[in-house]
Amino acid sequence: MTELSWYRLDPLDVLLFRDSRPFQPGEGSWAKSLFPPLPITVFQALRSLCDSYAQNLEFLGPFLIDAKNQVWVDTPKDLVCIGNKSNEEVDINDRADLSKVKGFARTQPTATDDPAWKDVRHPLPGKLRPIVEPTLRENEQAQGRPAPLMRLDALVLYLQGKLDQLNAKEHFHDLPWSTQVLPHIKMQTESRNVEDEAGYFTEVANRMHPGWGFVAGISVANREGVVRIGGEGHQAQVHALKKPPFADLERFQGTGQETLAYVLTPGLAPVVADAPVYGLYPHDWQEHLIGVVGDRPLLAGGLSTFTRRNGQPQLGYSAQRAYVRPGTIYRFAQPPSPQPQQLLGGVAPKARTTFEKLHYGQLLWGTA
Repeated sequence: MTELSWYRLDPLDVLLFRDSRPFQPGEGSWAKSLFPPLPITVFQALRSLCDSYAQNLEFLGPFLIDAKNQVWVDTPKDLVCIGNKSNEEVDINDRADLSKVKGFARTQPTATDDPAWKDVRHPLPGKLRPIVEPTLRENEQAQGRPAPLMRLDALVLYLQGKLDQLNAKEHFHDLPWSTQVLPHIKMQTESRNVEDEAGYFTEVANRMHPGWGFVAGISVANREGVVRIGGEGHQAQVHALKKPPFADLERFQGTGQETLAYVLTPGLAPVVADAPVYGLYPHDWQEHLIGVVGDRPLLAGGLSTFTRRNGQPQLGYSAQRAYVRPGTIYRFAQPPSPQPQQLLGGVAPKARTTFEKLHYGQLLWGTA
């Protein structure tokens, strides 16, 4: 991270990064957005400010940044709010009431000798165990999940196992954007009628809240300007940051023996050797992994349409991949040796080099 120059991107428009679902303009067609965007999208935006001959660039991001230039990342998926015990039933997956939150705990892989789970086994080979609620004191109970974003300095506390220093009101934040529906109507030439084909479709874009933007690092310094971001012609203003926003994370040093891994950026986990089939964790971790807490994958690529030079539309295919979401947590009985630094695999060597340079699947190791 010390070799990267960091930039803030402030959107000047609504933003739309189409997801993997096929889209063709027509009656009832909806184009939804994959938000925040994947690293390649913001990398290409920043690269447009660089010299055309720049090669082998390093990139990390994007992450969310607020008006105070504080960086926010995905809250670890295993984190649970705890509070005083009451007669009120609370679903552990619901958002917690901040007024009742007294602290935090992690969901845990079940004990191997727990009779309640002795007949529950993961269908794949390995040592993966069910994830259960944390063991709490007699006067405590789980209150639900914290907000989906965590401040970067709070993530360092989490990785160090200092959950008692987390603050529910200061260290967590809701998603800083709202959706905006954009209907499109194409009229017939010299007429007030809507065209029959491709005449009406709807895009679902995202609008960042005031003061919020993206931050990313790239191995090129002193670049500022306005860039096009995404495929819809939307723009963002790029400003160089004088103070590196990842100073807290750079000061965090592990020992090499940590048994918890946090996914910082979207990564690929091939579930089958030598095949582009992706899931929540890679097949070669099965003997080391004892627990995983994640969410539905981010789907990108797939079937799309393009127009040939003769004007005829044609279907085209791009590689569809299921990315592990940031914030996913892996628990190990013993860490793999050597500790992997990226969650990445199942891609061709040339593509793998690109993914490594763009730091897909960046892993941060911490204390369980």
